[in-house]
Amino acid sequence: MIPILQARDVTYHLAERQNRVFKRRFSKAILQNICLDLHGGRTLGIIGASGSGKSTLCRVLSGLVSPSGGQVLYQGQDLETAPADVRKKIRPSIQMIFQDPYGALDPRQTVRDIVGEPLADAPNRDAHIASALAEVGLSMDVAGRYPQAFSGGQRQRIAIARSLITRPSVIIADEAVSALDVSTQAVVLNLLLDLQQRHGLAYVFVSHDLAVIRHLSHDIAVLDAGHIVESGAAQDILHAPAHPVTQALIENSY
Repeated sequence: MIPILQARDVTYHLAERQNRVFKRRFSKAILQNICLDLHGGRTLGIIGASGSGKSTLCRVLSGLVSPSGGQVLYQGQDLETAPADVRKKIRPSIQMIFQDPYGALDPRQTVRDIVGEPLADAPNRDAHIASALAEVGLSMDVAGRYPQAFSGGQRQRIAIARSLITRPSVIIADEAVSALDVSTQAVVLNLLLDLQQRHGLAYVFVSHDLAVIRHLSHDIAVLDAGHIVESGAAQDILHAPAHPVTQALIENSY
Protein backbone atom coordinates (compact mmCIF):
# COMPACT_ATOMS: atom_id res chain seq x y z
CA MET A 1 0.00 0.00 0.00
CA ILE A 2 1.33 3.45 -0.97
CA PRO A 3 1.75 5.74 2.06
CA ILE A 4 -0.68 8.64 2.10
CA LEU A 5 2.15 11.12 2.80
CA GLN A 6 5.84 10.65 2.05
CA ALA A 7 9.03 12.65 2.43
CA ARG A 8 11.79 11.61 0.04
CA ASP A 9 15.29 13.01 0.71
CA VAL A 10 13.78 16.30 1.88
CA THR A 11 16.19 19.10 2.73
CA TYR A 12 15.47 22.63 3.87
CA HIS A 13 17.98 25.45 4.03
CA LEU A 14 17.40 28.78 5.72
CA ALA A 15 18.99 31.65 3.84
CA GLU A 16 21.26 33.87 5.93
CA ARG A 17 22.73 37.29 5.34
CA GLN A 18 25.29 37.86 2.64
CA ASN A 19 28.92 38.26 3.70
CA ARG A 20 29.73 41.87 2.77
CA VAL A 21 33.45 41.27 2.29
CA PHE A 22 33.40 38.21 0.06
CA LYS A 23 29.92 38.77 -1.42
CA ARG A 24 28.92 35.19 -0.67
CA ARG A 25 25.49 34.18 0.55
CA PHE A 26 25.42 31.52 3.24
CA SER A 27 22.58 29.19 4.19
CA LYS A 28 21.91 27.07 7.24
CA ALA A 29 20.75 23.45 6.84
CA ILE A 30 17.63 22.91 8.99
CA LEU A 31 16.53 19.56 7.51
CA GLN A 32 18.79 17.09 5.74
CA ASN A 33 17.80 14.02 3.67
CA ILE A 34 14.53 13.39 5.52
CA CYS A 35 12.71 10.19 4.49
CA LEU A 36 9.36 9.41 6.13
CA ASP A 37 6.23 7.39 5.37
CA LEU A 38 2.79 8.09 6.87
CA HIS A 39 0.03 5.54 6.29
CA GLY A 40 -3.70 6.16 6.39
CA GLY A 41 -5.30 5.84 9.81
CA ARG A 42 -1.95 5.84 11.63
CA THR A 43 -0.03 8.33 13.73
CA LEU A 44 3.63 9.14 13.15
CA GLY A 45 5.14 10.70 16.26
CA ILE A 46 8.08 13.06 15.78
CA ILE A 47 10.41 13.55 18.73
CA GLY A 48 13.65 15.43 19.19
CA ALA A 49 15.34 18.10 21.28
CA SER A 50 14.53 21.80 20.89
CA GLY A 51 16.07 23.13 17.70
CA SER A 52 16.21 19.73 16.01
CA GLY A 53 13.94 20.91 13.14
CA LYS A 54 10.57 19.49 14.21
CA SER A 55 8.47 22.60 13.51
CA THR A 56 10.18 23.20 10.18
CA LEU A 57 9.47 19.59 9.21
CA CYS A 58 5.78 20.13 10.01
CA ARG A 59 5.63 23.17 7.78
CA VAL A 60 7.36 21.39 4.91
CA LEU A 61 5.12 18.31 5.17
CA SER A 62 2.01 20.48 5.27
CA GLY A 63 3.07 22.43 2.18
CA LEU A 64 3.26 25.74 4.05
CA VAL A 65 6.90 26.07 2.97
CA SER A 66 8.67 24.48 0.02
CA PRO A 67 11.59 22.10 0.58
CA SER A 68 14.98 23.18 -0.71
CA GLY A 69 15.43 19.70 -2.15
CA GLY A 70 13.71 16.32 -2.31
CA GLN A 71 9.99 15.63 -2.53
CA VAL A 72 6.88 15.66 -0.36
CA LEU A 73 4.30 13.32 -1.90
CA TYR A 74 0.59 13.06 -1.13
CA GLN A 75 -0.84 9.81 -2.49
CA GLY A 76 2.13 9.71 -4.84
CA GLN A 77 1.70 13.29 -6.11
CA ASP A 78 4.53 15.78 -5.58
CA LEU A 79 3.21 18.84 -3.73
CA GLU A 80 5.57 21.08 -5.69
CA THR A 81 5.44 19.76 -9.24
CA ALA A 82 1.90 18.35 -9.56
CA PRO A 83 -0.35 20.26 -11.99
CA ALA A 84 -2.11 23.28 -10.50
CA ASP A 85 -5.54 21.61 -10.53
CA VAL A 86 -4.12 18.59 -8.67
CA ARG A 87 -2.43 20.80 -6.07
CA LYS A 88 -5.72 22.64 -5.56
CA LYS A 89 -7.44 19.33 -4.78
CA ILE A 90 -4.61 18.18 -2.47
CA ARG A 91 -4.44 21.36 -0.40
CA PRO A 92 -7.64 20.76 1.66
CA SER A 93 -6.54 17.17 2.37
CA ILE A 94 -3.57 18.20 4.54
CA GLN A 95 -4.34 20.42 7.51
CA MET A 96 -2.27 21.68 10.42
CA ILE A 97 -2.92 22.34 14.12
CA PHE A 98 -0.49 24.75 15.75
CA GLN A 99 0.97 24.81 19.24
CA ASP A 100 -0.51 27.95 20.76
CA PRO A 101 -4.31 27.91 21.05
CA TYR A 102 -4.18 31.57 22.08
CA GLY A 103 -2.09 32.76 19.12
CA ALA A 104 -3.48 30.48 16.40
CA LEU A 105 -6.96 32.03 16.31
CA ASP A 106 -7.55 35.57 15.02
CA PRO A 107 -9.09 37.50 17.94
CA ARG A 108 -10.93 39.77 15.46
CA GLN A 109 -12.88 36.88 13.96
CA THR A 110 -15.85 34.99 15.35
CA VAL A 111 -15.80 31.22 15.67
CA ARG A 112 -18.03 31.06 12.57
CA ASP A 113 -15.44 33.02 10.57
CA ILE A 114 -12.49 31.04 11.93
CA VAL A 115 -13.92 27.56 11.38
CA GLY A 116 -15.60 28.40 8.08
CA GLU A 117 -12.73 30.35 6.55
CA PRO A 118 -11.49 27.49 4.29
CA LEU A 119 -14.96 27.16 2.78
CA ALA A 120 -15.20 30.80 1.62
CA ASP A 121 -18.75 31.17 0.23
CA ALA A 122 -19.49 27.49 -0.25
CA PRO A 123 -23.17 26.39 -0.24
CA ASN A 124 -24.54 25.26 3.12
CA ARG A 125 -21.53 26.82 4.83
CA ASP A 126 -23.23 27.11 8.23
CA ALA A 127 -24.29 23.46 8.10
CA HIS A 128 -20.67 22.43 7.52
CA ILE A 129 -19.51 24.69 10.37
CA ALA A 130 -22.11 23.20 12.70
CA SER A 131 -20.99 19.69 11.74
CA ALA A 132 -17.30 20.48 12.36
CA LEU A 133 -18.08 22.06 15.75
CA ALA A 134 -20.21 19.05 16.71
CA GLU A 135 -17.27 16.77 15.88
CA VAL A 136 -15.25 18.47 18.65
CA GLY A 137 -18.09 18.68 21.17
CA LEU A 138 -19.16 22.29 20.57
CA SER A 139 -22.55 23.59 19.46
CA MET A 140 -23.44 26.24 16.91
CA ASP A 141 -24.38 28.45 19.87
CA VAL A 142 -20.71 29.46 20.14
CA ALA A 143 -20.40 30.50 16.48
CA GLY A 144 -20.96 34.21 17.11
CA ARG A 145 -18.44 34.46 19.96
CA TYR A 146 -14.78 35.51 19.80
CA PRO A 147 -11.70 33.45 20.83
CA GLN A 148 -11.09 35.45 24.02
CA ALA A 149 -14.35 34.07 25.41
CA PHE A 150 -12.91 30.53 25.54
CA SER A 151 -10.41 28.56 27.59
CA GLY A 152 -7.22 27.14 26.08
CA GLY A 153 -8.77 23.70 25.68
CA GLN A 154 -11.87 25.13 24.00
CA ARG A 155 -9.72 27.21 21.66
CA GLN A 156 -7.80 24.12 20.63
CA ARG A 157 -11.11 22.37 19.95
CA ILE A 158 -12.03 25.30 17.68
CA ALA A 159 -8.67 24.95 15.91
CA ILE A 160 -9.33 21.23 15.43
CA ALA A 161 -12.80 22.01 14.06
CA ARG A 162 -11.20 24.38 11.55
CA SER A 163 -8.80 21.63 10.49
CA LEU A 164 -11.73 19.22 10.01
CA ILE A 165 -13.93 21.53 7.91
CA THR A 166 -12.28 20.50 4.62
CA ARG A 167 -12.57 16.77 5.45
CA PRO A 168 -8.80 16.16 5.38
CA SER A 169 -7.11 12.78 5.41
CA VAL A 170 -3.90 14.08 7.04
CA ILE A 171 -3.57 16.36 10.07
CA ILE A 172 -0.17 17.64 11.15
CA ALA A 173 -0.06 18.71 14.80
CA ASP A 174 2.91 20.73 16.03
CA GLU A 175 3.00 20.49 19.85
CA ALA A 176 -0.79 20.76 19.76
CA VAL A 177 -1.32 20.06 23.49
CA SER A 178 1.87 21.41 25.06
CA ALA A 179 0.26 24.73 26.08
CA LEU A 180 -2.61 22.98 27.89
CA ASP A 181 -2.82 21.71 31.47
CA VAL A 182 -2.61 17.97 32.00
CA SER A 183 -6.34 17.31 32.40
CA THR A 184 -7.19 19.36 29.30
CA GLN A 185 -4.42 17.60 27.38
CA ALA A 186 -6.07 14.26 28.10
CA VAL A 187 -9.44 15.50 26.82
CA VAL A 188 -7.93 16.84 23.57
CA LEU A 189 -5.81 13.72 22.99
CA ASN A 190 -8.81 11.44 23.47
CA LEU A 191 -10.77 13.63 21.06
CA LEU A 192 -8.02 13.25 18.45
CA LEU A 193 -8.02 9.48 18.91
CA ASP A 194 -11.79 9.36 18.55
CA LEU A 195 -11.65 11.44 15.37
CA GLN A 196 -8.96 9.15 13.97
CA GLN A 197 -11.07 6.08 14.60
CA ARG A 198 -14.20 7.67 13.14
CA HIS A 199 -12.65 9.13 10.01
CA GLY A 200 -9.48 7.12 9.40
CA LEU A 201 -7.32 10.22 9.81
CA ALA A 202 -3.56 10.03 9.56
CA TYR A 203 -1.61 12.21 12.01
CA VAL A 204 1.90 13.58 12.12
CA PHE A 205 2.18 14.48 15.78
CA VAL A 206 5.12 16.44 17.17
CA SER A 207 5.62 16.51 20.93
CA HIS A 208 8.43 16.86 23.44
CA ASP A 209 6.28 14.86 25.88
CA LEU A 210 6.96 11.15 25.41
CA ALA A 211 3.87 10.24 27.44
CA VAL A 212 1.81 11.93 24.73
CA ILE A 213 3.78 10.17 22.00
CA ARG A 214 3.26 6.80 23.71
CA HIS A 215 -0.48 7.46 23.94
CA LEU A 216 -0.97 8.37 20.28
CA SER A 217 1.74 6.99 18.05
CA HIS A 218 1.91 3.86 15.92
CA ASP A 219 5.32 4.82 14.54
CA ILE A 220 8.05 7.21 15.68
CA ALA A 221 10.82 9.14 13.97
CA VAL A 222 13.62 10.72 16.01
CA LEU A 223 15.00 14.01 14.74
CA ASP A 224 18.43 15.36 15.70
CA ALA A 225 20.08 18.41 14.12
CA GLY A 226 17.88 18.07 11.06
CA HIS A 227 18.53 14.34 10.53
CA ILE A 228 16.29 11.33 11.18
CA VAL A 229 18.56 9.25 13.40
CA GLU A 230 16.09 6.45 14.19
CA SER A 231 12.60 5.45 13.08
CA GLY A 232 10.28 2.49 13.36
CA ALA A 233 7.34 1.06 15.25
CA ALA A 234 6.59 3.05 18.40
CA GLN A 235 6.84 0.01 20.66
CA ASP A 236 10.29 -0.87 19.32
CA ILE A 237 11.65 2.68 19.57
CA LEU A 238 10.34 3.29 23.08
CA HIS A 239 11.29 -0.10 24.55
CA ALA A 240 14.58 -0.75 22.77
CA PRO A 241 16.02 2.53 21.47
CA ALA A 242 19.14 1.96 19.38
CA HIS A 243 20.50 5.48 18.92
CA PRO A 244 22.14 7.44 21.77
CA VAL A 245 19.94 10.47 21.02
CA THR A 246 16.79 8.39 21.42
CA GLN A 247 18.15 6.78 24.55
CA ALA A 248 18.84 10.19 26.07
CA LEU A 249 15.39 11.51 25.20
CA ILE A 250 13.73 8.51 26.84
CA GLU A 251 15.97 8.63 29.92
CA ASN A 252 15.26 12.35 30.40
CA SER A 253 11.49 11.79 30.14
CA TYR A 254 11.33 9.91 33.44
